[in-house]
Amino acid sequence: KSSAQAGGLDEDRLRRHVDDIREADARIDGIRLLAGSEVDILADGRLDYDDEILAMLDVVVASPHVALRQDPETATARLCAAARHPLVHIVGHPTGRLIPDRKGLEPDIERLVEAAIEGGTALEINANPWRLDLRDTHARVAIEAGCRLAIDTDAHRGEHLDFIRYGVLTARRAGARVGATGRRF
Repeated sequence: KSSAQAGGLDEDRLRRHVDDIREADARIDGIRLLAGSEVDILADGRLDYDDEILAMLDVVVASPHVALRQDPETATARLCAAARHPLVHIVGHPTGRLIPDRKGLEPDIERLVEAAIEGGTALEINANPWRLDLRDTHARVAIEAGCRLAIDTDAHRGEHLDFIRYGVLTARRAGARVGATGRRF
């Protein structure tokens, strides 16, 4: 909701969104529709929505979008808090970098991976070529520790779905070999 530049959802709009998804899911056979939201990790580590709202969602991706120049210790504590949050499923683009314009956060990746494992939370490989966040070196740390990864395209238009290849290539460089489906990358 705090990302006004992205048309952030207030609680009422998000509730209506969830209701619409539940209604469509009840009508459509053969697939399951999930209600989810990307939720901002605020500068102090709190999430943009309270737990009552988060509990309505099937998928919660918590991502940093503000205060992307925090010192490494503060950034690490902030991201670890989100990774350990019981209603967060994925920590999205943990550094918040934008290539080549924004360096982003420099968290202690080992500590973030540890927190994600403790919280049962996946770390995202954002396949958008302007993000590629997690980097392959960060993803390798996660893989070696047994942390789950989620690859997504950050698609804002249909043609962005093709970005998935960059996420898969990043995962391969990091040492990932088999996806959840058992298919080889």
